Amino acid sequence: MPAKRNKFDAVLLDFDGTFADSSEGILAGFNAAMDAMGYPREAMPAFRRFLGPPLEDSFRHFLGMSAQEAERAMTLYREQYTNGNYLRLHVFDGMEQLLLRLREADIPAAIASAKMTVFLERILRETGYRKYFKAVVGTEPKRLERSKTDLLLAAAAACGVPPARCAMVGDRSFDMEAAKTTGMYAVGVLFGFGDEAELRQAGADELAADCAAIEAILF
Repeated sequence: MPAKRNKFDAVLLDFDGTFADSSEGILAGFNAAMDAMGYPREAMPAFRRFLGPPLEDSFRHFLGMSAQEAERAMTLYREQYTNGNYLRLHVFDGMEQLLLRLREADIPAAIASAKMTVFLERILRETGYRKYFKAVVGTEPKRLERSKTDLLLAAAAACGVPPARCAMVGDRSFDMEAAKTTGMYAVGVLFGFGDEAELRQAGADELAADCAAIEAILF
């Protein structure tokens, strides 16, 4: 009798707000950049609106910066973020158990995030989680315009799996919309930076309140 086929052949995870709560470090770097440029500081929970899309886009959309100002802000942010702020995060409870379950089932996992690849790789290696991921796909310094759709397709290709056989797990509308565009199954998490209304409106196939719920959906 043939073995039962898994529901999905690969699982792609967003990083900020899905794999980890990285808001503390991002906010610290952000406010240092704002201090240097003479903009007012932000605080939680209002700062959550900046989390999800590329930060350079948020500088322009929410603060009205010009392209040149946003580029300057990003340079200042990266300088501060590199100075230890990148490790000011908390991996969500149950995430390691989920990744172990995927590995035991021989289902490759990948990170697909608008965060720069250099930061993703550094964080995952220093926290000991890199071993769980077949691929880590982020943005590059000269390719920050890369869309979430492009990131998901690249991650699926790195896993050697057709998009239609992938589940995408994310916390914002951008994640759900990109998943639906590529034909992936869209799983929205309720413990990240988005909310239920945003995720449902963006087309989430299912919602998960915690990592155990993600596991139940995937298996």
